[in-house]
Amino acid sequence: MRLLPFLLVPLLFASCRTAPKPDEGGPAGPVTITGIRDGAGGMVPAGDVAAVETFFKTHKTSSMVPSAGNTPVITAGNSWFVVDLDSQRVYFYTDKKLVAASKIASGRKYYRTETGNYTLGQKDLNHRSTSYGNFVSRGGGTVMGDVQNGFDPTPAGARFEGALMKYFMRFHHKGQSTAMGFHRGALPGYPASHGCVRMPDLAASWFFSKVPLGTPIYVRGKVNGIPIGTSQNRPKRTPRVHSSLKSRPAAEKPAVPPAPESDIKTPEPAAPAPAPAPAPAPAPAPAEAEAEPVEAKPAQEAPAPAPAAIPVEPATPSGE
Repeated sequence: MRLLPFLLVPLLFASCRTAPKPDEGGPAGPVTITGIRDGAGGMVPAGDVAAVETFFKTHKTSSMVPSAGNTPVITAGNSWFVVDLDSQRVYFYTDKKLVAASKIASGRKYYRTETGNYTLGQKDLNHRSTSYGNFVSRGGGTVMGDVQNGFDPTPAGARFEGALMKYFMRFHHKGQSTAMGFHRGALPGYPASHGCVRMPDLAASWFFSKVPLGTPIYVRGKVNGIPIGTSQNRPKRTPRVHSSLKSRPAAEKPAVPPAPESDIKTPEPAAPAPAPAPAPAPAPAPAEAEAEPVEAKPAQEAPAPAPAAIPVEPATPSGE
């Protein structure tokens, strides 16, 4: 029992460590820290990783944010995010101290969230995706889910409705907007998005209201991430076609018995050609013309048909 205080001292010291302030002028971000359980490639101290996991387990929650009275002054110059794609966690620091953390769901295979250094460049409270969502009916019911606008054909009588990405905070890279950002979403426990970083409602709303534009975002991950600008070799897929657009089977026609084999091999005799119409007689030459008369040959007359035999009645004897 005498050794217990000595064992607790290193643990207490580790949990109180703070992350170094990132170098605002360089691309590397926070200085790498060595440790057995360091997160995001050494950008999150092992003590902070342990403290966050203990908080999640103890409070049975996915978000760790301070109360209103304990929230420090947050500026774009004294704060930053560290997104650890491999552990599916995000950490938020202010004045080199861990202030908030959350579980996340980043981009799935072929849609990996791209690693790199970003800044918070845009906020949109009720942002809707222009690429992914559902086809809905006029009444608002879902006809087809998880579709891609402009690629999957719209079902008859339906329309595209982009997925709601509430508390959207867009990543900017070197001053240019990207297709990635933080927003509220489902967390299945593994990467599941099309590239954005999903958060639970509490964390997403807190970051949206407290963190200003221009705050640095450092995204890291060797397993679940891919360097920014790298091709993800997405396989081509066939568009999903709703049943309302598929061709209906034609009405069945009565079956026609096959032709005899002889009719297949032997062509049918050609129908006799109709007799040509008689050519019109040439018009007589005008009287003034001095053309030499041509003696016309008499046309051979066709032999007259033999007269039909007329039956002769036998003579009646006189006196009757």
